[in-house]
Amino acid sequence: MTTRRSGQRTDTSGRRRAGRHSRRKSYKGQWLVVTALAVLGTVVVAHPDVAHRNSLAAQAVAGVDNAAHEAPVVPVVTPTPTPVAAPTQKFTTPLRPAPTLTRKPKGAKPNVLVSTGKLAVVPGFDKADGIRDKMTYRVEIEQGLSVNGAAVAATIHKTLTDPRGWQAVHPVSFERTDKPDADIRIILATPALTDKLCLPLDTGGEVSCRVEDRVVLNAKRWLYAIPAYNGNVGLYRNYLVNHEVGHALGHGHSTCTTPKTPAPVMMQQTKGLGGCLPNAWPTIKAT
Repeated sequence: MTTRRSGQRTDTSGRRRAGRHSRRKSYKGQWLVVTALAVLGTVVVAHPDVAHRNSLAAQAVAGVDNAAHEAPVVPVVTPTPTPVAAPTQKFTTPLRPAPTLTRKPKGAKPNVLVSTGKLAVVPGFDKADGIRDKMTYRVEIEQGLSVNGAAVAATIHKTLTDPRGWQAVHPVSFERTDKPDADIRIILATPALTDKLCLPLDTGGEVSCRVEDRVVLNAKRWLYAIPAYNGNVGLYRNYLVNHEVGHALGHGHSTCTTPKTPAPVMMQQTKGLGGCLPNAWPTIKAT
């Protein structure tokens, strides 16, 4: 009994000793954990950015991991703008001259005064329609005049071959040519050139003339006539041609003998009618 009890006591005391030792080890471990937590708290409190750094590091690691699974980003290429040259004040010469006006501006006056002194022959022929002695003539116009050469030549020929004209009362037939051997030259010129071509006669820039083989018509009169014709420029042109060509046919000047009757074609009507009426045709009254 004694041995069993003692044995039991022995076992009991052994257990007690073993329990105390294990409790000491557990207490020591708990103190180590508490101490470690206290130290860690102190570090976090003393350096708060440590936790922040750890969180940033974690985010960076997570970002790298996410980026590895994302699709690659294609870079956007922005075109470089082309520099624009600043305007300068340098003027360049045009490659070709500006086009000229085909029609004169409204209200522009025709040129009958500015003289170039150069004559140009109107090309072309108009056959004589009579059977009498043929007289050839050439039409020349001063360059720069505001007239149509072909129209001037047509008016002259129509006047000379009109049934009321010289062909009806004189043994002559008129034919226009552009050859240099024409019998007479009918020239339309500015007042300045008319004065030169009419020397030694004095035309004063106002009237026309016939000198040798030259029948010179003053362009100022051709375009504007005279007040006595009341604006009938066409009729005055008929008179002007018939009067000066009449000199070439050998007729001299006449005067108004009967007032209020047609003036003779060979009267100097440009200088005044003397009481007579305007007349352009030899068949009505020549001399």
